[in-house]
Amino acid sequence: MADPRRVRRLEQTVLQTIAPMVSHGLKDPRLQMVTVTHIRLSADLSVARVNWSSLGSAGDRSKAAHALESARGPLQAAVGRHMQTRVTPRLEFHYDASAEKARKIHDILDRLALERAERERSAEETDGEPDSGPD
Repeated sequence: MADPRRVRRLEQTVLQTIAPMVSHGLKDPRLQMVTVTHIRLSADLSVARVNWSSLGSAGDRSKAAHALESARGPLQAAVGRHMQTRVTPRLEFHYDASAEKARKIHDILDRLALERAERERSAEETDGEPDSGPD
């Protein structure tokens, strides 16, 4: 079992190694809009969970997932060179939907703000009209 501080430091090493490779080091066009968001190493350093996100449709995400799987070898070799540990962790790729969820929440909040502004504007317009009731 590795020291938790060492594990966090190694997670940063893995992130700093593969993120630039995924972003622009690999020549696979399916990885154009892919960003590595987080790395989580297992306590025994045998597995590195690579969380990634991507802009685009579900089909684009599927293509990106296949591209990451096919690039596992070169990415894992680079990690092994930079980590300087006895064991190189096996990379496991997992889609990170948090950016997509944040965008949906942002869209909902924008829509609610617009609706509120429209209600306030219509309330101001009706308050400013002369009373048409009997006196």
